[in-house]
Amino acid sequence: MYEKEEILAKADRISERIKALDTVKEYHNVESQIHQNKNIEQRMKELKKNQKQSVNLQNYGKTQALKASEDKIQHIEEDINILPIVEEFRESQTEANDLLQMMISTMSDRLNQQLEDKD
Repeated sequence: MYEKEEILAKADRISERIKALDTVKEYHNVESQIHQNKNIEQRMKELKKNQKQSVNLQNYGKTQALKASEDKIQHIEEDINILPIVEEFRESQTEANDLLQMMISTMSDRLNQQLEDKD
């Protein structure tokens, strides 16, 4: 029987191995590039500002101004989404998530199988 500390130590080793996978490295690399991109940073600040403004406009019942603000938000999102680095980020994020989901599913299946075998 494993002790909690042993399991946590093994989980840490698995985590380090996952970080070393090319798929995960690529995701972190692209994520870093996005965080360093001044254009994206400026557009994200503008997006957040407009989202806050939209909430305020909605709270005060200013429907015309809210519509204009929502249109501006949509335009900013479109500007961000067409950037190649953003598309690359989404693709690498999807690949990394798929890999992690597969690993979680595999561990769950194996654990469940072991529990069934004991019954």
